[in-house]
Amino acid sequence: MRKVGIDVAPGERRDFYSIHYPRPAVGIVAIQDEKVLLIRHYRYLIDKVVWAIPSGGVDEGEDPAVAALRELREETGWQAQRVEEIIRFNPSYGSSDQLFITWLATGLRWVGMDADQDEVMETGWFTFDEINQLIARGEMPDGLSLVPLLQLMAQRRSGPLTA
Repeated sequence: MRKVGIDVAPGERRDFYSIHYPRPAVGIVAIQDEKVLLIRHYRYLIDKVVWAIPSGGVDEGEDPAVAALRELREETGWQAQRVEEIIRFNPSYGSSDQLFITWLATGLRWVGMDADQDEVMETGWFTFDEINQLIARGEMPDGLSLVPLLQLMAQRRSGPLTA
């Protein structure tokens, strides 16, 4: 938590409090045969089992694209030959400087799950229509998944997605 003094008007200064994140988080939307690979996992802070795109933190000195590919491999057992950035965004810019960077992954190949994998309950392939249904039922409540998926759905109306 940090305190920042901001001049909001001449002679008027206010203190704002924010959370600083030193490194971004990444998410990766893996697509094969017009289906998206999602993970199902338990989120402790909201006490729910939800569907999401693979995601995680960027290690110190790590390239964000490499981090996204690492998360894809660790959480799903899939590797991608191509990645392309989808969108960068700040999900809580009124209270945090956290940056999310999301990627589109294509050219997928199964390489197997890690033996110690315990974060992910299951993986599944979903059409965009099925993803819309998950969203409508509240089964995918996180912004790191929703923003890039909605961006891709909007782009998809203009043609096929490629990385």
